[in-house]
Amino acid sequence: MMDQLRFADPVGPAPISYRDGSLMLMRSMGAHTLCLRVEVQTPKAAAAGQVLQLHARLDAPWGNGTFALLGTADATVPFTPDTVVRPDLYFTLTGSQVRALEEHRSGDLRLELETRAVLPQARCYPGCPPVTLPIEIAESRWRQQLEGLGPTLSVELNVPFPADDEPRQEAVGYLREAQRRLRDNDIDGALLEARRALEYIGENSGWPMPSGKKLKTQFTQHERWAAVRKTLEDQASGALHKDAITKAFSYTRTEAETMIAMAAALLRLVD
Repeated sequence: MMDQLRFADPVGPAPISYRDGSLMLMRSMGAHTLCLRVEVQTPKAAAAGQVLQLHARLDAPWGNGTFALLGTADATVPFTPDTVVRPDLYFTLTGSQVRALEEHRSGDLRLELETRAVLPQARCYPGCPPVTLPIEIAESRWRQQLEGLGPTLSVELNVPFPADDEPRQEAVGYLREAQRRLRDNDIDGALLEARRALEYIGENSGWPMPSGKKLKTQFTQHERWAAVRKTLEDQASGALHKDAITKAFSYTRTEAETMIAMAAALLRLVD
């Protein structure tokens, strides 16, 4: 779909459109980059100067016909009268944002690109009203882009942060401290703080530990959660290195991250 950036005279309108098939989703450091290309037909007027600046806002569907901000991008290209320029716009997305796009998508992916343009060297009013371009990405192409991310589109478990007056705040404090220790490269310390959170869960979950004589296939639902929690606690306890077996244990940063995430996930089940 084409619209027009309507500059004041003597510059006049500049047709703008989204280049179909240009959207790409790429790996970035700790996030993802969504790139799309627009096409602008510059006016013939030389009074526009030599630079065109684009300021773009990308919105995604958020239910009931509404859209929510996905990201912003800027691009600066040379302004040559009566030519076609095709600037790329780059938006940084977190893994959570990419998954949210999937959750709110039904069939093809629909986006909206609001673009403002400025001619900072123009001899007339340099700006123009924004235009909104609807963008529709075929489901097959979008899935292809997601598959191209590979393992970088990882599952993120959110650590719950209850209000200060809620009892779970104690366990959240342990997990925060575990994250702090991990940032300081204190792997064992991070595991032991996660262990404290697991102990809190054991004391407050109400999950009964199954008796030693009971077959695993006979565990109740709550007993199975209790067994999972106890197994994680035993693993984290290895960071104490207090016996002949655990003395030689050497945990990695990835193992500590996994333990913190698992403890946080179990904490979500505690009322």
